[in-house]
Amino acid sequence: MRRSVCGVLPALLTCVALAGCSSADSGPGDGTGAADPTSAPSSPTKTLTMLPAPERTLSGTLTAELQQSSRDVALGRFQVWITNGLPRDIKPRRIVYKDSLLTRPVPGGRLRPIPSGAYRGYTLDLIEPVCGQKPGKATVTVTYDDQVETFPVDDETGVVERWADERCDEIAIERIADLEWTSGIEVQGTGSDAVALFRLTATPTGRAGGGAFTVDTVGGTPLFTSADGDFWTVGQRVRSDGPAVTMELPAQPARCDSHSFGAATGGTTFFVNITIGQSRPAQIRLAMSPEVTAEAFEYASEVCGWDEG
Repeated sequence: MRRSVCGVLPALLTCVALAGCSSADSGPGDGTGAADPTSAPSSPTKTLTMLPAPERTLSGTLTAELQQSSRDVALGRFQVWITNGLPRDIKPRRIVYKDSLLTRPVPGGRLRPIPSGAYRGYTLDLIEPVCGQKPGKATVTVTYDDQVETFPVDDETGVVERWADERCDEIAIERIADLEWTSGIEVQGTGSDAVALFRLTATPTGRAGGGAFTVDTVGGTPLFTSADGDFWTVGQRVRSDGPAVTMELPAQPARCDSHSFGAATGGTTFFVNITIGQSRPAQIRLAMSPEVTAEAFEYASEVCGWDEG
């Protein structure tokens, strides 16, 4: 229950004032107001001097950097964060990010003002990369008021380069076979000892001489892990003109607190390590479809005993 403190302070001050007057008016012979001879004398009041706040230093320019949260990854985007070092607020009307690793300029979303000395993030879609392209200088163009400014963008964590490498690996793999998690998960055993067989299926494109890849290992997620260890060792070779292959991976829940299954981002997105051809290493993220995710969660519900209550 919230209680208002209005009126408490004046009353408190009145009480303090009255107490002070009573003490001052009482003489040495007044037993009710006599000071205790054993009490220590009151200390002198200390006056605290407030130091002035340090002046804010502004760069006098606009600067930008790239960032990407786990939520951004799940939504297929990244963000350009712009710092306003100008002595006035600005209101961007258009933001465009350009990078030699991407096939076209990317317009920014969630446009909103940037106060002086503050920074704001603007969303950018992860578009198709230019495979084989070396990283170059990235820029962002900001249109605000009656001005248009273009300036470089820092990407210290390699957001775009990592995306380009991963997506180009996916494209190379897709030319050989379509790799996906498929429905029809079988469960071996019962209760807490039950093991699910996750189905990773490779469907070749049928292109003659299209190449081959090997599924080396698959990593676990915050929700599911290998029943035999921390990850799955697969070692399955797939050819573009070969037969379809389904790899069964014995899995168990990595945890059994039900709220985690509702809150974990990427809980059914697995890192798959692949060798393309004979020596090109690649790592891709492979998410289960909603249908397959529902099967995996139903299995976890059985193992963890969520339905028993």
